[in-house]
This record gives sequence, C-alpha cells and structure tokens, in this order.
Amino acid sequence: MSILWLLSFSWFMSLDHKRISMIYFMLGLWGGLTGLALSMLIRLNFLDPFHNIVSPEVYNFVVTNHGIAMIFFFLMPVLIGGFGNYLLPLFLGLRDLSLPRMNSLSVWLLGPSTLCLSTSMFCGAGVGWTFYPPLSSLGYSGVGVDFLMFSLHLAGVSSIFSSINFVSSVAEALDRISFGRHSIIVWAYLFTAVLLIMSLPVLAAAITMILFDRNFASAFFDPSGGGDPVLFQHLFWFFGHPEVYVLIIPGFGMVSHVCMCVTNNDSLFGYTGLVFALVAIVCLGSIVWAHHMFVVGLDFKTVIFFSSVTMIIGVPTGIKVFSWLYMLGCGSVRLWDPVIWWIGGFIGLFTIGGVTGIMLSASVLDTLLHDTWFVVAHFHYVLSLGSFSTVMVSLLWWWPGVIGVSLNKYLLQGHWISSMFGFNLCFFPMHYLGICGLPRRVSNFDSGFHWLHSFSSLGGIISVVSSFFFFFLVWESMVICNRVIGCWGSATVPFNVFTVPVSHHADWFDRPVRWLPW
Repeated sequence: MSILWLLSFSWFMSLDHKRISMIYFMLGLWGGLTGLALSMLIRLNFLDPFHNIVSPEVYNFVVTNHGIAMIFFFLMPVLIGGFGNYLLPLFLGLRDLSLPRMNSLSVWLLGPSTLCLSTSMFCGAGVGWTFYPPLSSLGYSGVGVDFLMFSLHLAGVSSIFSSINFVSSVAEALDRISFGRHSIIVWAYLFTAVLLIMSLPVLAAAITMILFDRNFASAFFDPSGGGDPVLFQHLFWFFGHPEVYVLIIPGFGMVSHVCMCVTNNDSLFGYTGLVFALVAIVCLGSIVWAHHMFVVGLDFKTVIFFSSVTMIIGVPTGIKVFSWLYMLGCGSVRLWDPVIWWIGGFIGLFTIGGVTGIMLSASVLDTLLHDTWFVVAHFHYVLSLGSFSTVMVSLLWWWPGVIGVSLNKYLLQGHWISSMFGFNLCFFPMHYLGICGLPRRVSNFDSGFHWLHSFSSLGGIISVVSSFFFFFLVWESMVICNRVIGCWGSATVPFNVFTVPVSHHADWFDRPVRWLPW
C-alpha cells in the first residue's frame, strides 16, 4: 500500500511532460465518458415524442453539461494537453517543455475545475453551453451556473498556462532548427497556443461580468440597468469561433504529419502550402465571430463582411484537403491500413461539415436555419466527428511507439466500420430535421419526425458500442498480446515516428514492437 501511495505521490509531484500528458489523457477520458453518457441520454429522450424520460428542465441541464464536457474536458485535454505535452518536446528535440512547473500547475488546475463542473451538474445549470444572458442571470438560474462559471475560469487559466508553455518552448527551439525542419505538428500547436492566448481572456472577462451581474447587482448585460445582452454574444463568440479552430488545428497537424510520413512526401511545396494554409485559417478564423449572430439585427454592411470572410476560409481549408488527397493518391499507401481508413473518414466527415458551414455562412440561409437541428449536424460533423477522428488517427499512429504493443488491425477495421456507420446514422438525418425547421434544445417534437429521431438514436447507440469496442481493443492490446505473444521487448520499432520522411508504418499493426518507457 505504501508503494502505491509513493507511486501516486510521485505522479502528483512529477514535472515530466510525459507523465503530465498521461494525467491529461485520464482527465480527458473522464470528460469524454461523461459527455458520451449525457449525449446518450439526449438520444434516448427522443425515442418517444410523447413520453420523455427526463423533464424539460433536466433536459436543459443535460444539453448544457454535454457541450461543456465534450469541448472543455474531452477534446481540449486530449488534443492539446495530452498529445501536445507528449509530442511537442520530442519534435523540438527538448528534454522537456520550457516551463515544467507551470505545466504541472496547468494540469492540476483541471482537478478543481472538474469538481466545479460536477457540482454544477448536481445543482443544475440549464443555460446551454453558450450560457447567454438573461438565461444565465440570477433571476432565471440557480447556483449551478456559478459553479459552471468557476469551472470554466479554472479550465481557461489552465489552457492559458499550457499555451504560454508551448509558445516559449517553440521559441526556444526555433533558434536551433530552420523552418522546413519542423514537423507541421509544431506549427499547429504554436498557432493553437496563440489563438488561446488571444481569445481566452475575452471569455474570462465575459464570465466575470456574468458573475458580477449575478452576485454584485451590476448590469453589464441587463437592459433594465443600461446593459446589453448582445455584448455578451460578441464577447463569447470572439472566443467561441477561434475555439473551433483550437480544437481542429491540432488535428490538421496530426493528419498532415501522418500523410507526409506514410507517403514519404516532404517536399517543400507541400510543407509550405500546408503551413501557410494554417496561418490563413488562424487569421481569418479570428475575425468572423459575428457570423454566429446574424439574427441579432446587424447592419447590412456588417453582415456582408462576416459572410464574405467566412466563405473565404473555405479556400485555405480546401488547400489542406486537396493536399491530403494528393499525398494519399500519389503515394504508395497500403489501403488496408487502419490509420489510412481513419484519415479518409476524417476528410469525408470534415468536408461534409465544411460544406454545411459554407451554407450557414450565407446570412439568408443562416437566418432560416439558426437554432435548428441543421446547426447541430454541422458543428458535430466538424468537431464531434472531425476532431474525434484526428484523436483516433493520433492514437493509432503513436500507440505502438508509446505503449509498446501493437493493436489488432482487423479489429481496428471493424471498429472503423461501426464508428462511421454510427456517426453518419446519428447526425446525417439532423440536416433534414433542420431544413424542416425543427428547433434544437427542445425536448418535445412533432411525432411526424419520430422515424428520423429513431434513426439518429440508433446511430448514437451504435457509436457508444463502437467506443467501448475500442476500449476492448486497448485491453486486448495491452493484456492479451502481452500475455500470449510476449511482445514486451520482442521486436524493434520499424522506424522513428518523429522524423519525416519515413517508410511505411503498416508494420505497426503486423508485429509486436519494442517497449519505450514513459
């Protein structure tokens, strides 16, 4: 028992970036399972249009915490905290990040943040993940909203500390390595950190003003006191839209890196085009926040500006998509490779989400489809499906090198098929529901749409089953493979995963690999 206590204490006090990344992964696993359970509760609620399993008030609580858990406690800890902390020093050739104590502080701030989120779940905070006033003001909601605000404050401080650490680490290594020698993942995390440093203080200011309105009788967003609730929307979406790119840009870097590795394509033209496409996405994505606010009564010139710039973002995004397709099409790729399947799935899902995003960038269509299920389908194809696909690509690519055992490629192919079928069956019908005008965040619906909601709920159930099937794959890899095949130390890693270019990586799924200690 004392040995276990010392081991846990050593992890608690550790400054090693690899151990800290594992703690991020554990916290992200909690957030992902929590968000998945809440999403399953939402889908089960729509199985019967006449008898909901939860009340409308509880339904609002579930929707709110589902969005917060998935964005701030699953995707951000896994994509930024987990993969970023583990991979960035290795790609930069550093022993650790530049500020290890700040790195440790950032991960342990997520502990009380998670506690505050759990408290808000029990107290109830049915304000949506955007928590617009007046719903989030004191007269409409209880103490759960305060705990939710404190949770986001702590999570924001944690992300700012991580971002400062990433920027300083990249700046330390830039003096020694030229432009073309860095992996695209380094640039992706650098741009992500810059976006977080610019946008998170704005969200913190908006949350602080809500807390003052709730607890100190101020009137920042109360019209009766001279405030303006639309001001909160400007502040929130100045953070909220860059947050979309915060969650997808690390995935862009992962997919670009893997595509260049499996195809041995490290030409300066492809590398430069992908990096500057990231720069264009970051710059344009930071100035289009008001396309979420077309229904608030913006003037005509403002609407035209935000619609036009939003459409222009499709150009650098298209450059990246066609670059990936070109690399995969021209390289000698093994089509049965599970990583290639997930990259193809990511490109397809993200393209669907991008096309519907272009549709919503037109102010006329956005006014008609605003707050309908069409919007739910759009951002889930981009974030829930696109970002999750990049998480799977990263896990499959680095799992053998980090853990030391290979995954069963045939089971991985079955997992991919079940996941893609469940994803599309769950979210694609929502496009039609939105076109028909069915509003989101409403627990009741017309019984004529019951068959479509049933299909979506069935897809959600299949997606949950496929998620637990992946947990079985991990268990099979680490327990059965280790026990039966004896693969710990039985073979060597076929190549260095942190260099570009490299040879085919399909051998990762064909034989055991050497254990690399954390």
